[in-house]
Amino acid sequence: MRTAARGATLVLLGALLAQAPLTAQAYQPREPEFRTGPTGPTTPTPEPTAGPTPEPTASTSSSGQPPARSWSEVVKQVSETSPGDVQLRSADTSAQAASMLRCFKLDTENYCLGLGFVQEVPTGPQRHALMAEPSLRAADEMGAEQDISTGDLTPAAFVAERAALPKTQRVTAELDEMEAAWNGRAKARELRELAEAETPPPNPETQQTPQSAIAQPTAPTTPPDEATTAPTSTPTVTPTGTPTVAPTRTAPTGGTPTAVPTTPVAPVAAPASAYLMKGFQTSQEKGYWCGPATFQSIDWADDNQKDTQASWAKDLGSTTSGTAISAMVKQTNLKTAWPKSAGTYIVQNVSHWTAQTFFTVHQKHLGVYKAPVIEHVQLLKRYFPYLAFNHSGHYQVGRGYDKAKGTIAIFEVFNERRFNSRGNVTDGPKNIPASALFNATLANSFQNIGL
Repeated sequence: MRTAARGATLVLLGALLAQAPLTAQAYQPREPEFRTGPTGPTTPTPEPTAGPTPEPTASTSSSGQPPARSWSEVVKQVSETSPGDVQLRSADTSAQAASMLRCFKLDTENYCLGLGFVQEVPTGPQRHALMAEPSLRAADEMGAEQDISTGDLTPAAFVAERAALPKTQRVTAELDEMEAAWNGRAKARELRELAEAETPPPNPETQQTPQSAIAQPTAPTTPPDEATTAPTSTPTVTPTGTPTVAPTRTAPTGGTPTAVPTTPVAPVAAPASAYLMKGFQTSQEKGYWCGPATFQSIDWADDNQKDTQASWAKDLGSTTSGTAISAMVKQTNLKTAWPKSAGTYIVQNVSHWTAQTFFTVHQKHLGVYKAPVIEHVQLLKRYFPYLAFNHSGHYQVGRGYDKAKGTIAIFEVFNERRFNSRGNVTDGPKNIPASALFNATLANSFQNIGL
């Protein structure tokens, strides 16, 4: 009986030991990639991949493409991302805007079709917002009457015109635009670095708008080379210095764009004042021909041959809706010698600039490179007091400046009286406070210039 009892006890003890948990020292995990530590389980360490994980926000464009390092890569990316005809016809306005205003990264710089070089790629909602008509009536001008459109192409019209093209023609137009961008990417980088160097860090307690943060010099006077009309009601820029960035000398190309090495040159300070193109002002012949008139003046001063505005309207692709700034830049590179001193002309967004940067860049381009700027403004009375009415987006010739007075000299190509008997005589050379011209550029939906 004792033997039987002892056997039963051993059996019961064995069963109890089999059900008891193992101690930590005895536990040998079978899956070493999943370990239990003192603070709890940790996730398995992933196996190393063959290459680095892409970072879309830093190294890819809004179209999902990596930075283009050669012209052939640009051609491939533009061609592959351009939508088909059926897809575009069925797309809504927002989708069309996203397609026609696609952005690409050219080496280190962001370029968006229609918009130009940008510091930050716009989001989908931001591109959609561009499709709304810009406000032609300022809050402090409730009684101001809005008159005719003067001839720039609005973002909505630009998108509609590009979307209406068959894909083959649309890709050709996009590549024509991208050619200037590719050849001018070094200039865009210099402008971006200049803007970043001149932009002070934000301070919520002292931050001001570009216009209110600018000192007010004395009223502008007539430039020494010819009579002008200068508004005096808008504060202006007092420059603190000029950049020492060497010009990018990239010659325009007729075929496949290639990088042209630049020869280092000694920094040249901009003179106190400079004026170009004396006697080459023009006046637009049709209400929507500010583009052809501006280009007529720029080309005339280049080769001393005054071609007709009708011929330039054809070359620029101008319609009753207006002229695209990308077309203005393209023809400047193709038909004039201004890029020999100023480098390839580009479309440059200025929304991230300060008024001081805007004025500094004009001094460099006009005073050192001695080449005109394609101004792209909203023609409103608050910025151009010589007007009797408010008008639409508009082109003007930037052709001089005076540092001491804080003014930029332009050729105004629009004569209000020609198209409205109640309008003022407004065409000809003008001196504009630099801050007024900067704010007029920001008032335009595109917020860009050609230089």
